[in-house]
Amino acid sequence: MATIQIVSNLKLHPQKGLLSKDCTGKWINAHYQQGDLDGACAVYSVIMNLLILGMIEKEEICVYSSIDKRTRKGKLLSYLLEKQGLVRDGYCFRTLAKDIRDYANFKANRKPAKSREDAINIIQTSVANDSPIIISVFGEEWAHALLAIGIEYNENDVPTKILCLDPGAPSPICTYWNCIIDVSTKTLWYKTEKSQTKAELGDMLVISQE
Repeated sequence: MATIQIVSNLKLHPQKGLLSKDCTGKWINAHYQQGDLDGACAVYSVIMNLLILGMIEKEEICVYSSIDKRTRKGKLLSYLLEKQGLVRDGYCFRTLAKDIRDYANFKANRKPAKSREDAINIIQTSVANDSPIIISVFGEEWAHALLAIGIEYNENDVPTKILCLDPGAPSPICTYWNCIIDVSTKTLWYKTEKSQTKAELGDMLVISQE
C-alpha cells in the first residue's frame, strides 16, 4: 500500500482549495500560479515556501499592497517581487540563496545533488523535517523551479513520486499538489494535469529561520 508524507502547515478546504497558515496565524492560499504575482518560477517558489513556513504574511505579497522596506524581510520581498520579477535566463540557486541571506534574516542553503538518488534523498530529508524544499527540473531545452511539499512511497517504503506545488500550473483543488515528479522508473517524468515530459532533477534550495 502506498503512503504519502506531506509537510504539516497545509490543509485542503472544500471551497478555497489548498491553504497554509501565514505568520499572522491566518489561513491563506498556499499556491500561486504565474500571473497571480509579479515573478518568475523561482521567485514564486520562494514566496510559496516562505508562506508555508509561516515566515511571511499574505498582505506582504499582494500586488497592490505596500511593502515595508525598513525591515530586512520587506527588503527581500521588494527585491524579489519588484526587481527580480522577470528573470529571462533563469535564477541560479546559488545567487538566489545569497540574495535571500543578504536581504533577510533567513537561512538559505543551495543543495547541489551528486546524482538523482542523492537529489531524492535530500528532498526526503527536507520533507521528513517538515520543511518544503525548492527544487529545479530540466530537460534538453528548458528548466523550471517548483516547490516540493511531499513524498509518495510504495509498500516497500521506496519513494515513487515527489509531490510539488508548481507555479506554472493551475492551483490544486482536491489534492495537496498540482505536479508530481515520477521517480518510480529509470526515466524520470515531470507531470502536471495537462502535460508530462522527461526531466532530470537539478539543484535544490532549503530556506529556514535563523
